Amino acid sequence: MRIALIGTGNLALHLVNAFETCNTTQLVQWIGRKKTPPKQNLNIPYYTEYQQSIDVDLCLIAITDDAISYVAEQLKKTDVLVAHTAGAVSMDQLNPIKHIGVFYPLQSFKSTIPTNWSNIPICIEAKHKKDIKLLEKIASQLSESVHQISESQRLQLHTAAVFANNFCNHLIGVSQSITAKAALPFSVLQPLIRETFERSFSNQATALQTGPAKRNDAITQKKHLSVLSEEDAKLYRILSQSIFNTHNT
Repeated sequence: MRIALIGTGNLALHLVNAFETCNTTQLVQWIGRKKTPPKQNLNIPYYTEYQQSIDVDLCLIAITDDAISYVAEQLKKTDVLVAHTAGAVSMDQLNPIKHIGVFYPLQSFKSTIPTNWSNIPICIEAKHKKDIKLLEKIASQLSESVHQISESQRLQLHTAAVFANNFCNHLIGVSQSITAKAALPFSVLQPLIRETFERSFSNQATALQTGPAKRNDAITQKKHLSVLSEEDAKLYRILSQSIFNTHNT
């Protein structure tokens, strides 16, 4: 299966490595805005614009959300299946391309951190059965977890992922700042963090909730607020109120 990839960011770099190490896929075009590719050690044909003359089975767009419609306009004459990789962008942003789809890997990607594709859920979407089958075939070469979902489900999944990943990561960052300020090693909190996430894999998180916010322990909350910056205190109050409302309404 011959693939063209548009993009040079975190996800694009991981896709390059994934397709290059897969025996059934061949990356025949890598397209980016820069004159040279980010990694010089890969022998992949690199271009600054999509090459209509090169046969491909799938063109993947792995770029920032707000640039997808612009790139789609440049590809409007192609008959190739074109899919974007965004979680919160409508497939219709690829119009007026004839064959369109979504190839959404549900993971947070950093170019410097290795990725095991075999357990990354890949969510696919397309308007035609033939295109669904192609996306499913390619996705299954990378991952053991491939899901055909609707646009509405994808948006809700992406929103849930922001809470589970982005927000949690931010909160862990706040915890790291607090322990650093107290001259304590962050490793002290790691067993607690690990246990919190592992418990949620087999239980409803709301049923596991503990802490001063749930039991409305105003005295303890006041002590916590005394050691926080104004910005972190604001976040503490919002989260505490949300926890209290969830368990006391």
